[in-house]
Amino acid sequence: MNILFLTPRLPYPLIGGDRIKPYHLLSHLAKHHNVTLVSFYQGKQDWRLYQKELEKIGLEVFIIPLNPIKAGLSCLFRIYQLRPLEILYYLQAEYRKKVNELLSTRNYDIAFAFFMRTAEYLKKSNIPKVLIAEDCREIYQYRSFRESKSIPQKAVRLYEYFTLKYYEPRTMKYFDLDTFVSEEDIDFMNQAQPLDKYRLLTNGTEVDKFVPDDFSKRHTILFTGNLGLWANKMMMDRIIDRIFPAIKKEVHEATLTFVGARAPEYIKELHKCGFLTLYENVPDFVPYLQQARLFLHPHLGASGIQNKLLEAMSAGCPVVTTPSGNQGIHGEHNVHLMIGIEDEEIIEHSIDLLKNEEKARRISENARQLIVTKHSWNRVFRDLDNLIAEVLNV
Repeated sequence: MNILFLTPRLPYPLIGGDRIKPYHLLSHLAKHHNVTLVSFYQGKQDWRLYQKELEKIGLEVFIIPLNPIKAGLSCLFRIYQLRPLEILYYLQAEYRKKVNELLSTRNYDIAFAFFMRTAEYLKKSNIPKVLIAEDCREIYQYRSFRESKSIPQKAVRLYEYFTLKYYEPRTMKYFDLDTFVSEEDIDFMNQAQPLDKYRLLTNGTEVDKFVPDDFSKRHTILFTGNLGLWANKMMMDRIIDRIFPAIKKEVHEATLTFVGARAPEYIKELHKCGFLTLYENVPDFVPYLQQARLFLHPHLGASGIQNKLLEAMSAGCPVVTTPSGNQGIHGEHNVHLMIGIEDEEIIEHSIDLLKNEEKARRISENARQLIVTKHSWNRVFRDLDNLIAEVLNV
């Protein structure tokens, strides 16, 4: 088949769920079909190097450079349209021109919009199409508004929430199928607008890469991710201010490690003074996951699925998280991971896993089995193929 696939961010290099998932989906599709990718790029590196890497997996690639300053200003000039800022930011004439050119000169069997940010370019086209929405943006922005302590953040999240209440369900109607990573997101969308076109397309992880190692080597408490992101910063602050100090009182030998990119200055200062250990811009998270006795993840809301937990659990790293952190994973408390809401619960579960090696080993083994069974990429690929068959009635 001939397939058109749109993404708001270039799915390479493989950093972040909004790159990793489309990359794997595209890799799978390109093994069997002719796939055209159109994507924005707003990085500082030479995008032609990344284009070559994507062409190696069999894609035809069209890249549209996106200037963040110009895109941000364009949002302000068009805010009167009362559309979500995350949509206006990615609504650019050059991207639309390229998509329209491809649709008018080629015969595509099916098209995919990855994230609602690219839905505008496909929604009125007369070909079978799928919106890989991933999460319900309305509930994401509402929860982000509720949890934010910053006045500017609250203002932006509230604007996004109210504009999405109208925009999101209206956009879903244009597509043959809309996919989400969790049943929770689907349930919420059905409350807002019942449609018999919402489907589950969960996230996967590389179960042959994120593998367990010798459990006796596990010692540290770990947190990973893009450390500059607002959601991760909120979790880090909660760990630093309240959770880790309480754990340290009970488990004196406990150590804390943060691994990821764009660490804020105050995290670097805590590393210098010995409160925690920081590893920035590492090429591979696997060794750190294999050395962690506990992955601490006091998630504060949002929607979708936490890719970092899929990786941690696949690597056999015992996880302590919240109900929203477990969303889409559906691990069972005290079997696959430990779940708490308040700080006291998270602290208690963490101390339990640090002191009780037998229990930590059991959680580790069960977590690995759950991810291999339900969240391998091969499982996701089968679901993707079934979605295509459903849309095309083949």
